[in-house]
Amino acid sequence: MQKRELDDQQLIDGCVKGKEQCRSQLYNRYSAVLYGMALRYTKNEADAQDVLQEAFIRIFDNIAQYSGKGKLQAWMTKIVINQALKLYQLHAKQGVMEDYEDYQERLVDESIIDSDMLTHQILLGFIRDLPQGYQMVFNLCEIEGYSYDEVAQMLNCTASTCRSQLFKAKNVLRKKVNEFLDKEGMR
Repeated sequence: MQKRELDDQQLIDGCVKGKEQCRSQLYNRYSAVLYGMALRYTKNEADAQDVLQEAFIRIFDNIAQYSGKGKLQAWMTKIVINQALKLYQLHAKQGVMEDYEDYQERLVDESIIDSDMLTHQILLGFIRDLPQGYQMVFNLCEIEGYSYDEVAQMLNCTASTCRSQLFKAKNVLRKKVNEFLDKEGMR
């Protein structure tokens, strides 16, 4: 007998009541897309998995607070972003951040095998290879659409720092894309 797929509201109601099958179905429905989001904000898969796990703990603990305004996925995405920001801030406090000069020194020529086009995975890799500050600002401004002021508030910095970080991130990405295109003979 096949399990019946519940709609989002039924899943929310079941999660509020603590029904494990509803939690499982909610996780199965949204974990892949939320993991992709976490991966975009972190440096590696282990950090992305940690962010996703912490986000789902928060989601399940706070799902009764979801107002029903907007899509459930958007509400959960904000939780994932907040967890990624917490990890970012923890790394900043621990001095784990790297600046652009350190980043340039560790760049190596990573050959792309059997690829004749710039794919989503390649771009994601370029974004993940950015220094953490650049990566965070790029994702929040360019992907999520937050303003400089909003990002500055999230990251506890100034709007001008965000503009500078975004400018530098775009330059690094442009350089990586151009190098890739040249290497693959695509220009």
